[in-house]
Amino acid sequence: MPPSRAHWRFAFLFAFLFAEIARAQDAPIARAQEPDETIEVVGEKPTGSPRAPAAQSTVIEASRFGGEVRSVSEMLLTAPGVSVHALGGPGQAATLSLRGASADESLVLLDGIPLQGPGGGAVDLGTLPATLLERLVVSRGVLGAQFGAGALGGVVELLPRTAGQGAAGGVQLAAGSFGTAQAAVDLATPLGEGGSVLVAVQADRTAGDFEYARQRTPNVPDAPWYGFTRQDADAKRISGLARFARSVASQAEVDLFLQGSAGERGLPGPAGAYPPDRPSRSRELDESGLGGVRLRGAAGDASWNARIYGRLDRVELRGVSAFGGDCQDGAADCPRVDQRSSTARAEGEAEAPLAGTRFKTSLSAGEEWMHVNGADPHRRTLLSLALSDDLSLPHGFSLHPALRIERVGKDAGASPALTAAWKPSESGPLELRAGWGLSFRPATFSELYLERGGIAPDPTLHPERAWSADAGAAWRTDALTLSAGLFWSSYRDLIVYELYPPARAKPFNVGSARIAGLELQVIVKLPAGFLGEASYSFLDAVNQRPGAQQGNQLPYRPPHRLFARLARRGDRLEGYGEASFTSSMPRDLYGSAHLPNQLLLNAGLGLRAAGPLWIDVEAKNLLDDRTLEDLFQYPLPGLSIAVIARARL
Repeated sequence: MPPSRAHWRFAFLFAFLFAEIARAQDAPIARAQEPDETIEVVGEKPTGSPRAPAAQSTVIEASRFGGEVRSVSEMLLTAPGVSVHALGGPGQAATLSLRGASADESLVLLDGIPLQGPGGGAVDLGTLPATLLERLVVSRGVLGAQFGAGALGGVVELLPRTAGQGAAGGVQLAAGSFGTAQAAVDLATPLGEGGSVLVAVQADRTAGDFEYARQRTPNVPDAPWYGFTRQDADAKRISGLARFARSVASQAEVDLFLQGSAGERGLPGPAGAYPPDRPSRSRELDESGLGGVRLRGAAGDASWNARIYGRLDRVELRGVSAFGGDCQDGAADCPRVDQRSSTARAEGEAEAPLAGTRFKTSLSAGEEWMHVNGADPHRRTLLSLALSDDLSLPHGFSLHPALRIERVGKDAGASPALTAAWKPSESGPLELRAGWGLSFRPATFSELYLERGGIAPDPTLHPERAWSADAGAAWRTDALTLSAGLFWSSYRDLIVYELYPPARAKPFNVGSARIAGLELQVIVKLPAGFLGEASYSFLDAVNQRPGAQQGNQLPYRPPHRLFARLARRGDRLEGYGEASFTSSMPRDLYGSAHLPNQLLLNAGLGLRAAGPLWIDVEAKNLLDDRTLEDLFQYPLPGLSIAVIARARL
């Protein structure tokens, strides 16, 4: 048996205490009622993205996870159709996959601004501060017409906190296993007549020295398990956000948004990459910042907004060998690698009624740059024109056509889309949706120009292309939400790395794939203030490239993923329990190696200690399974405990 302890006693303890606090919550309270920290928002809660009407979407409210230490990737995993490719424990890199698309084929937006890595590829979710967010919206499908090139799997919109009508603030402190700690504070206040300002900061650190288990000879039946301690997996990060909004006319507002992050972490590599007595010497330092100014307003039934924004990302690698592995930082054969990318863009949008419809048009233009020490800098122009319409038809039908024409450097293309919805009754619970979209993803700067040790670039690469069709149904009442959807996607000209003589790899447009699946979600309000939710994703990702790989399942795509959660938020006591199951999946293109099934159980309990002060205890990986690994054989932590103190005023 592996040296991972199934701590069922923790699960029973949490279940018992959870039941007790539910009964205690219903007991009469002899002293005066203290104010609850929950804020009720007047109006209908959003069910999707306004930029992608009738798309298959999930809205995740960050307030659901009060009293929990959550990363952005952990919150996203509550939605169907989402997979996260992590590189180890807390503080390490993580990227997103939607409906089986690669990380580069899914967009992540922060307040509407696209986020990218220094080479133009996928953004690292581990660098995004979760406590500074108010809401996450996951829209699935080929959505290039609605959001722009690169949205082949879908889009995640991260909506940061906004200031309310009055002064408010909060603080959260957390400390837990493996030297992990977090501090977050935010303050919002009105500023003059018609103005408001919000400032928020989050700081994180972890030693990352958790214990894990692995087999030295996993291909040998009944091979013994050995225990190890993770080394060089420490990380620290500080992130900040500032937002200023002010009315400049009766129907116009100016909005300034700033966000920045800086961090440092070790790069320990996969399990077994380095001997226990000589950990990795590689480290990564990163900095990122973005800022934007938006002016928006209305004139009668029409609305408009104009915005300029910029983004800067920098990553410095130390002690990383050009041919893989680590090296001694500062040595002659171990230079530091400094990668930088930036974007500047201006965009304008107008929406107005036209012949009984809502017609919208937007235009944007800008440039992006990349620079790596020791290599030539590169830049390319970004141009986009988008048109969309919302047509309300008789008997509850609506159509939403959209078209975007874009140019990214030397590549240009059109992204058409059509979605439709039907509500038999405006106030009824049933809604049917269907959609189709076609789009493309230009090659990143890294794929086109960046020499990366044993990987050669290819400046002749052309865009990946995909189309997708989906259909679904939703049933929404105050007590119950049910949603189900089917999708089918086809990808061609996928960028695949092939052997390039004499001993290098090079990207080529030779891949093709078909990905289909099913997505289910249920949210139900239960008696005694409990809220239950569950999501299920089925994925059938097939390699269609002619040859020996044709017909095989694509690697790193789990066929089944199930998430279930039961939570209770109250005036004095709260708690949650959740389970996440990921089925076995192939690790290579030939199906010769597989990642086993994984089951993760988490739970938490909290109480109001005094006034607005809450104290929570959270346990993750209750089974203490130390054999868990992510997709790339990076070990994951066993049982971890965290204590959280928070207060809102």
